[in-house]
Amino acid sequence: MAMMPVIERMWRTCWTVTVLSLSAGRCPVQGAEVKVWNGDYVPPPRPLKTEVTVGAYVFPGWYRDEGKGDYPYKTHDEDSEWRQVAKCPKPRPLLGFYEDSLPEVNDWHIKWALEHGVSFFCFDWYWNAGEHRLLRTLERGFLKAKYCDQMKFCIHWCNHGLDWRNKKWNRPLDEDFRTKALVEMSEYLADNYFKLPNYLRLEGRPVLVVWDAKSLIQANGGAAGFAAALDAMNKALRDRGIPTLYLLAMSNSQGIRAGGFAATTGYGYYGTDYDSKYEWRAGRSVPYDEVVKHYESVWRGITADPVLPYVVAIGSNWDSRPRAGDNAAVISGKTPAKFETMCRNSLKYVDKGLNLAIIEAWNEWGEGSFIEPDKEFGFGFLDAVRRVFGDGTGNHPDYVPTPEKIASFSVLKGDELAKASEVEKQPYLDPPLSLRTVEWKIDEPLPDTKVLRGWEFDGASSEGWMPYHIEPLAVRDGVLLTAVTTEDPQLIVDNVGVTLDDMGCLALRLRVPDGVSSCELFWTTAAEPTMSADKAFRFPLKGEGQWHTYQVAKAAEGKWSGALKVLRLDLGGPGDKLEVDWIRLYGKQR
Repeated sequence: MAMMPVIERMWRTCWTVTVLSLSAGRCPVQGAEVKVWNGDYVPPPRPLKTEVTVGAYVFPGWYRDEGKGDYPYKTHDEDSEWRQVAKCPKPRPLLGFYEDSLPEVNDWHIKWALEHGVSFFCFDWYWNAGEHRLLRTLERGFLKAKYCDQMKFCIHWCNHGLDWRNKKWNRPLDEDFRTKALVEMSEYLADNYFKLPNYLRLEGRPVLVVWDAKSLIQANGGAAGFAAALDAMNKALRDRGIPTLYLLAMSNSQGIRAGGFAATTGYGYYGTDYDSKYEWRAGRSVPYDEVVKHYESVWRGITADPVLPYVVAIGSNWDSRPRAGDNAAVISGKTPAKFETMCRNSLKYVDKGLNLAIIEAWNEWGEGSFIEPDKEFGFGFLDAVRRVFGDGTGNHPDYVPTPEKIASFSVLKGDELAKASEVEKQPYLDPPLSLRTVEWKIDEPLPDTKVLRGWEFDGASSEGWMPYHIEPLAVRDGVLLTAVTTEDPQLIVDNVGVTLDDMGCLALRLRVPDGVSSCELFWTTAAEPTMSADKAFRFPLKGEGQWHTYQVAKAAEGKWSGALKVLRLDLGGPGDKLEVDWIRLYGKQR
């Protein structure tokens, strides 16, 4: 089938859906009048003034395809995620399956963002000791766009595992986060981005958001070691006439203040509160309203006793079925009105000194996290931003390109587009709602049932429990003692030998310090011998330095069934002291 008729049909559907959505009230009133722009190029933006400076994370991976890598070996840059998105009935961007390394595509993004109150993009940036991924969107697209100078931008360094060193998946090494590598990175950042007049600055300093601050600090031997590395990074900037870095940590990791970070922010807090009747779970969904409540709980906790000033992080949505398939966790029932409620709630938590908010995300199509216009809601999510953060209460024109322009942007061609158009017509129901399956009690009477397996720590032995990323276990006066040394701390016991169908609850008596608010329990069974994220659940802790007794129950179902082999408890952060009086597995009431 010829490409143009397919594109035109997709675009006509887009136009119809947008107009019907507005008229049916799916997008709130006082929205936009959508018009087709027939000019040769994107019309100039008309920026909207806002009371709060609002940004959005940008995932720069939508140019990827065969031959688009920058290395002689195949990299992540050659894996087109559009093909994964096209296999699902939605989402469908208004710009189609666009190549985001095109300046014209970036100018449409800039125009739409600025006219709805989003005034900076925070680009996900993948760099590891001189190796890079996904640079073309920023360097060939955004920075060469006609209206680039009107849009602020900054870098979000995604310093996590990827296909580094020509391997399918590889975690960065400690040496990748030490002075030599960090200075080399700083020089690249300074020479290519920080010197530009539209680079985002706070207090006159270039902003750098760091995904994993904890690993940086640990790789340098602690906060003082990283502070010394940061001094070297800042010297490289000063040598180029650029002020010192304004570092934002993605979370309140231990040592960030002493290490030289200036503020904190977040990415996605998708989940539910512990008192919700729903739980975040792979292959299931939770209502959008519950996620809105959870975000406010997170904001309230962060701002009640902030380690550093906080850039409030707002979520748009989550539906990662294009990436994760049936194992995806999904938020159900999203609408622009519910997103607008989240945005309005965020205003109470905006730091008055920074006056910044950031939205996750502009265009994470593979994760269902986007505010960029799509075929289902049109400009509805951007209009919500416009109403909350700016004086955007009246009708306004939103321009879209012609079908011919959209066709020229597309990574997918011909038969791939035709197939995507057919897939789009298929039903796409949300997964079943995930009712909470884990129950817990704190400081209530213990069951009067049989103890199927117990660890009392009455002698000098840890009774089979093993440490990982924590100090060697010690037993004194009937208490198991340890302290967390690094990220991902674990207490593990093997050969449990209890049938989950017979178990009523796990009970344990713990004392943990302030700030330790939850424990994540992982397990394996004889039938499911490998640890994985879908064999885990969390329960709350009272992190106040006092002894508490916890009972945790989960009905036997799915992978939580059969003969329990390994139990793993993940709790605490670096420096936290953990004390365990006893752990018991109680049988069911008969």
